[in-house]
Amino acid sequence: MDSDSRQQHWLTLALLACVLGFFSPASFAESLNFGQYTVHYIAVNSTFLTPEIAAQYKIVRSSRRAFLNIAVLRNNADGSTTPVAATVEGGKRNLMQQQGSIDFAEVREGEAIYYIGQFDFSNAEIVRFAVDVTPAGESKAQAIEWSTQLYAD
Repeated sequence: MDSDSRQQHWLTLALLACVLGFFSPASFAESLNFGQYTVHYIAVNSTFLTPEIAAQYKIVRSSRRAFLNIAVLRNNADGSTTPVAATVEGGKRNLMQQQGSIDFAEVREGEAIYYIGQFDFSNAEIVRFAVDVTPAGESKAQAIEWSTQLYAD
């Protein structure tokens, strides 16, 4: 599967999850453009994954466990995109200002590159994320901040 097909597959799964009510539309597959890059990001409850997929990516499945999936793409002059490696660092906090860092693991599948970071949450918790993304070869990080509400099964 080529990188455009993988990205389309990933976005299709996210859309399906939204339609089935796993996410609110505000938390679904967001993106941010900065300079020549686009960063796609989403928070997903780990129980949305099948046990086989979770094992493949070393994601712990639990009703109160979720993960961030972040992909960085270079926007090419011809309108295509190219996945790029990046440094991804960040964390989360809740409305009570309890904070936690999130460690990200790089995943490479063919040409696709993305970053997965796991974290715990409480049912119906609004989680605020702050993530810095620095594409390989760049010196300045792009700060991304967003919030979403996560629900336990």
